[in-house]
Amino acid sequence: MQHQWDEMHRTRKPTFVRCGEPQGEVLNLYVHGYSAFFNQQQLGNFTEQLASIDGSTNLMLFWPAGHFLENLFAPFKDVIASMLGGGTLGAATIGLGKAIAYFLDHYKSVEARVDEVAKSLLPELANYLHRESINVRRINLIGHSLGARILVKSLLANPETARELPLNNLLLMGGAICTSSPWDQVSAPLKGRLINCHSSKDWALALKPDTERCIGRYAIPVTPALKAKVANVHLATFDHAAYWPQLKTVVQYTDLLQERRGMIRADQRSSEVRFAEDDVDLFPLLVQARPEELKFLAELMAQKRSATIDATVREPLKLAVELQRMGGDTFMNLARGHGVSYREMAQDVAQRAGIKFDEPIEKVALADIEAQVAETLIEQYKDKLSQADRQVFEAQLKAAAQKEQGFFNRFDVGRSATTALSGTALAGLTGFILRRGAATAIPVVGQALAAAMLLVTGVRAFSGPAYSITTLAVLVIGVIRERMEREALNQEMDLVVKVVEAFDLPRETVMRTVASD
Repeated sequence: MQHQWDEMHRTRKPTFVRCGEPQGEVLNLYVHGYSAFFNQQQLGNFTEQLASIDGSTNLMLFWPAGHFLENLFAPFKDVIASMLGGGTLGAATIGLGKAIAYFLDHYKSVEARVDEVAKSLLPELANYLHRESINVRRINLIGHSLGARILVKSLLANPETARELPLNNLLLMGGAICTSSPWDQVSAPLKGRLINCHSSKDWALALKPDTERCIGRYAIPVTPALKAKVANVHLATFDHAAYWPQLKTVVQYTDLLQERRGMIRADQRSSEVRFAEDDVDLFPLLVQARPEELKFLAELMAQKRSATIDATVREPLKLAVELQRMGGDTFMNLARGHGVSYREMAQDVAQRAGIKFDEPIEKVALADIEAQVAETLIEQYKDKLSQADRQVFEAQLKAAAQKEQGFFNRFDVGRSATTALSGTALAGLTGFILRRGAATAIPVVGQALAAAMLLVTGVRAFSGPAYSITTLAVLVIGVIRERMEREALNQEMDLVVKVVEAFDLPRETVMRTVASD
């Protein structure tokens, strides 16, 4: 690793880095984007992450993508320190202006290298596989940001080499390349699919220093000729930095390794499967859920007699289909061939709970609906407690939330119930209830389920939605959504910490400034 790090920075020539031992006849080639690695340790951590993708041989193209921290603060260290210590607005403006100008020049200089790297990528890959005696039956190309642009341009620059290599899928994540690219030519040599993962929350691409409409934020226009080759996957909760940390999720969700044998293809999906996979407010979150969250949902739904799954199910797609069924009327589900969307389910739960909003519920943000549902359930449960138990209960929630949040200890029991129920806090809540012996009042399907069921009153109807199930499900989905947004924010904060440590800035002043925003 040390040699490859030194050699690439000395020669500025891309190099291939093998991640782990070869696994089978499928090769995944990963291409990172701009400003990926600030030091060798980050590169090592990244290669270890890639090595953990099972079922394939994993290879990375390490290319001179620079890092925006390079010399960014060094010339202005005194100015920044003065600004954070109470300096003048003029000093702050000058420092910020120079930093922005540096960033734009730095990004443009890296962007200018893309064509050169792309031109040689596929021929160099063919030579590398031959030289290292790596025999593969399929090659998947995976690129993020400018790495996605490199892969697209490499296919356009080397069509003959592309046809000679056993190229299967092309996975583009947060791609920094225009939606109007010639996708028919790009997808032509692929035996599999061109998969474009995009998100409207990718603000890094929105702020990119040009007017390019990037595929990382928008879907690739799919013509009838491209329908069988191009798949747009909307990861609604992802920002630009979310793809690599959640790479396993993306690989599973897009069926990159074809473990589901093409289930994602429309011509092989039932109406229920299509409807569930297209529910961007539900399915992507379940794919990214923690094991304990999936376990909770499975146990919750399995206790209903009409459930078609059991408590051992952990597949996000099966859980999504089952939850949508429970959110709809049985007869209507049969008529339309599927249940209801998660958004419709959440609105129904909020109205059933008597929650009022200042605007029509259709215009209320989904996260706000989930937060109101959670707060209502918490307050209903607190009303059943004695004053002494209520104080212990609130202390339990607050302690668990602070443990979960780390740096951001802004939890308010009366204001942010979804934050209170994140991860360890959900366990804290159920543990509190169980220690008081109240869970014996209902059938126990699991400790978490038994405790949480005390928060709602079951509503029984012949064919209507299972409100006792969907109400708690909205609470848990809200927990997952809030946790993911907070983790994305924590990733941004990690960058601040790296800047502070790298340039010896006044740590306490910086942290107080950030925490007050």
